[in-house]
Amino acid sequence: MLKKVSLFALVFFFVFTLAVPIQAEAAQNVLGQEQLVLLQKSNKMYHNGTLYTATQPVTELKGTTYVSARSIAERLGGKIVYDKVAKEYVLTTEKNVLRYAIASSSYNVNGAVQSFTGAPYNLKGTLMIPLRTLLQPQGITMKVNKAEKKITLTWTVKIAPVATFSVSPKVIYANETQVTYTNQATSSTPIVDERWEGNLPMFDQPGMYTVTHWVQDSDGVWSEPYTVTLEVLQPNLPPVAKFVTNKTSYMMGEPIEYTDLSSDEENAITSTSWTNKEQGFFEPGPQTISLKVTDKHGASNEYSLSIMIEDQELYSKQDFGMLFTPPGERFSISGSSVLNFDVIPYSLTEYGQQTLLRSNSPERIVNEGVYYTDSASGNVRLMSHNVNNRLNSVRMYIVATNETNQEATVQTQRVGIGGPALYVSATGKSSISKYLTSRMNPVMNDITTIPAGESRIILKQLSDLKISPDRVLTMMADVSTSGPIKFSYVIIDDGKDVLSELPLLPYLEPDGIHIRGTFEKADRTINLTQSVGAEPGRMVFGDKVVDTRLTTIDKLTGATIYNEGNYGVVYVVKLFNVQPNTLIALNPRGGHYGGAFLVNNNVVLTTNNSFLANNGEAGVLYRTGSASEAVTIVFSPASGSNLPINLLFMPMPEKKS
Repeated sequence: MLKKVSLFALVFFFVFTLAVPIQAEAAQNVLGQEQLVLLQKSNKMYHNGTLYTATQPVTELKGTTYVSARSIAERLGGKIVYDKVAKEYVLTTEKNVLRYAIASSSYNVNGAVQSFTGAPYNLKGTLMIPLRTLLQPQGITMKVNKAEKKITLTWTVKIAPVATFSVSPKVIYANETQVTYTNQATSSTPIVDERWEGNLPMFDQPGMYTVTHWVQDSDGVWSEPYTVTLEVLQPNLPPVAKFVTNKTSYMMGEPIEYTDLSSDEENAITSTSWTNKEQGFFEPGPQTISLKVTDKHGASNEYSLSIMIEDQELYSKQDFGMLFTPPGERFSISGSSVLNFDVIPYSLTEYGQQTLLRSNSPERIVNEGVYYTDSASGNVRLMSHNVNNRLNSVRMYIVATNETNQEATVQTQRVGIGGPALYVSATGKSSISKYLTSRMNPVMNDITTIPAGESRIILKQLSDLKISPDRVLTMMADVSTSGPIKFSYVIIDDGKDVLSELPLLPYLEPDGIHIRGTFEKADRTINLTQSVGAEPGRMVFGDKVVDTRLTTIDKLTGATIYNEGNYGVVYVVKLFNVQPNTLIALNPRGGHYGGAFLVNNNVVLTTNNSFLANNGEAGVLYRTGSASEAVTIVFSPASGSNLPINLLFMPMPEKKS
């Protein structure tokens, strides 16, 4: 065995003649596992990846590899001293005591004499010992890499167990919270026992508590104590629901003022829910209103108050709604009476130069493919409205392709995305609301540069959304281009790469019901200089007669297409003379409607928490004050809602004391 080792060391010495590498192996990520890399003819040592410098380099002498005794002892967690009486060097580690004598090939391991090829010697004041004398006693495994000229030593050290643990939940209340302690102790050998102090499953008093944990490994070694300090809080008190009204008795149609006096010791009420909280009542008799409040811990409290409604009318239901319904809310109206309002004529005094690419057919996502594509330049509006009827999730991409021989750019200016959500009216309202908000603060730095002949994904906020089955996604965005760009609406299964899939995808046929196409002049501006509001009047939109439809050709099929409802068209209605005390409201005429309107740069929803169900409801948009006003209303018909719609201008009734 010794001859074999010596021969190997000799070969090692002759092979390692080139410059040594300067990078050591990474430290082993194993509990208790140590690694030391020695470089031939170098004093550099890498212990678990960290560089150390030995007092002398690794040396070959007559076929034996020598290392600095002091340097290697430090890496083994030991020390070396000189025994003057025995004239021996004593290298002590946790496992062993080794004794060496200069020029002696025998050495002593824990009292037993052993011999080895090579003898310790002094090199410039440093004791050099044969490396292999350490291997077996210390349980060291050696691996020699001839190509990299390095020796890798690995061994296992004893690591005391660590008694870590975690506590849940984070917030603990006295006499209320059940506390769980999770043992997360670590050890290089199996854990056979543990001990706890203070780990109560529930604490009966608030205050600071310490919990301590010990573990014992299979070698009988106990860990150091691991302690966690817990703060136990007073039990959470539920919030207190409370409100008052300004009176206890009201006439029918009399406004009611509510003052919420609810409180919470942590000021942490997270939800407020009212029952039967009406601005006014229109039937005589008692009415009970309830308020429920909930705090951040889920504790709740409810309070009810009864008021009396007298058999005397202050305002009719419609007059009350006209006077007191806040913008964004609805009131009841006689749908048939609206048809008696004068139709206010208007003309389109200027057309915008916006090109609209509308993709809504097929509306239901059944197949992967290109849902619509066409080229456009300048100011372009992109609009889509789809529901996923596949069994798996999909994503929609807008791919912009530069088919010219020059670099081109696409700048995103305004974006409104609604969903993915379950209800079409919700996504349509959300999309228009966000689009109108972005009109007030257009994005100017979202620019995509497209080299000649290449494609890029734009509107990544759209393709970042995964559309789950049965969910609806609605989008409207304005972009501008520096030249002709081919825009493609592409829908593929989630997880696929759209640019690599695009050449393989089919162009899908329309569903024969919904609309797609490229429409020019998609901005409509109306400048109304005549006075409105002195008498009940209405402006009609989306009816195909007063408000004519955009017409185009489906570029994929060649069919003539009418933009039913003018979805995607942006209307800017400038009213220069609205009479004092005029209510401006929206009345749906084709069914339910949930949309958004930009009124004097304020976004108003129809409605805030729901939608207008039918022509018997009107959503309040604006009220003028005591003087004539100029009002600008910007809107676009909301996807998922029905048309036509009427803008109503109604003189408000006089307020009664």
